[in-house]
Amino acid sequence: MKYDELKQWIFSDEFKDLYRKFNPELRKCIRHQFARLPSGGSGNHFCEIQKDGDDNVWVMLHFGSRNLGQQLGRHYNNVAKIQNSKWQSCVPANYDLAFLPVETSEAQEYISALKLCKIYAESNHDIAMEKIKEVLKQKIEGCEFLDHYYVAHNYAAIENHYGENVWVHRKGATLARKGTVGIIPGSQGTFSYIVEGLGNPESFMSCSHGAGRKMSRTKAIAELDLQEEIKKMDGIVHGIRNQKDLDEAAGSYKDIKSVMEQQKNLVKVLVELKPLGVVKG
Repeated sequence: MKYDELKQWIFSDEFKDLYRKFNPELRKCIRHQFARLPSGGSGNHFCEIQKDGDDNVWVMLHFGSRNLGQQLGRHYNNVAKIQNSKWQSCVPANYDLAFLPVETSEAQEYISALKLCKIYAESNHDIAMEKIKEVLKQKIEGCEFLDHYYVAHNYAAIENHYGENVWVHRKGATLARKGTVGIIPGSQGTFSYIVEGLGNPESFMSCSHGAGRKMSRTKAIAELDLQEEIKKMDGIVHGIRNQKDLDEAAGSYKDIKSVMEQQKNLVKVLVELKPLGVVKG
């Protein structure tokens, strides 16, 4: 499990050196988030029970690095803005595209921070999934678990594209290298998909992470019809009870069928999953 890797790394010299460079606020955030393992958080994070066409039951989790990733990202973005100002960068400040040259100490710190967030997110997922499996085994006699897929959707890595080694940042996207198994969730109440990457070079071997929003959370709460959204969840155990729950309603997302059709040159569908029950953060 990645949790073991996380425990090993937090006692490493690399982590200790990184931790010393953080300000008290970031240190507090790290301690706080470690104490909250495992937890899903709010927003679009979820736990969903699904079934495939052969009536096999699937458990799908969307957990991340929680506030840890947000705080560290904000910190190093501010560091980059300060440095860019000192260097009189030609990138206009209003573009909000501050950068850190990879050879600088600040960039190396940031890369280590990314590693921390990535391991934390996978550990968070693994611990939660183990707990869910324990509960299901207790409640369902003869329950067995087979394949396990894990996919990251917010990370940076060095990859080779068009004959060059480059940094690729996937945010809201996942790896779709040829033969790679991926996960593309829909919105609550709609299908999700287990897919296989086709390795399309034009997308830098990437595909979508999910359906994608078509309206903001604020707009969804203000404009969606509560009864209509509840009706869409007929036959599915869910938590939509009042207007404020509509921030993650199916109506606030794009049609997953259309999204899958538009990326059929990026992935092929292996399994279509129908939701049975969903718990939103």
